[in-house]
Amino acid sequence: MKIAITGASGFIGKKLCDFFQRDNHTPVALSRSTLASPEGLISTLEGTDVVINLAGASISKRWTSKYKQEIMDSRVLTTRRLVTALNQMATPPSLCISVSAVGIYPDSGVHGESSPMRGTGFLTHVCESWEQEARMLKPGIRLVITRFGVVLGKEGGAAPLMLAPFRFFVGSIIGNGRQGLPWIHIDDLVNAMQWLIDHKQVTGVVNFVSPQLTNNEQFSKTAAKVMHRPCWFRIPAFVFKIILGEGHTMVTSGQQVVSDVLFHCGFKFRYPKLEDAIRSIIS
Repeated sequence: MKIAITGASGFIGKKLCDFFQRDNHTPVALSRSTLASPEGLISTLEGTDVVINLAGASISKRWTSKYKQEIMDSRVLTTRRLVTALNQMATPPSLCISVSAVGIYPDSGVHGESSPMRGTGFLTHVCESWEQEARMLKPGIRLVITRFGVVLGKEGGAAPLMLAPFRFFVGSIIGNGRQGLPWIHIDDLVNAMQWLIDHKQVTGVVNFVSPQLTNNEQFSKTAAKVMHRPCWFRIPAFVFKIILGEGHTMVTSGQQVVSDVLFHCGFKFRYPKLEDAIRSIIS
């Protein structure tokens, strides 16, 4: 198949491109310049079977007003341009996978794909606007919205930053440690993407999270155990408010999320347990 990917230069995008090439598919990177040209975008999309929309500026920076707008625009405007092009094509791809995030859910409760509850912060607003653009896709194109948890991998994503303090014997629990930390190993993420392509009956929202419910304290203690390091400290939440400003919510709050779709439809996780996932990353 020919698979077009926005955000192909990022950690997840590179992993997907490598994965699809090994499986004899042809990944096509949709660059910013291609996305900025409506005619060029349609031309590039001709003959593609699948589109995967990963584009979005990193949220792991201080959220100034200017950068918050970049976080929003990099997702919403990219998705709008992509959907507009797909809707104008006479023979569009049969499947569009548009990424979102579990930040759409509130911090309390446990949420599957059918949960109607929404959070109240900036990231929830971003996710809702992001998904709204994807839902403008015309009937006839199968749409799957994948809500990512924290993606763990050796070469990128959140894991190197999260595990670095433990390497230097300063691993700690953040705040009260009860904030949810839904996660997925990068190998399971790319396999789940192929699984979505193969399972044509799956549409709508799919949470990309591992089966094991985890909070910050459980993550920290598991990392300490696997890496043979102490986990003695608790860093008060206000420290991250000072350092990160509004962006402190990335680490001081979090959701508990399950994937009913992947579980009930038979997807097999390679790393369903956090301990095994961390071992694979530090090995």
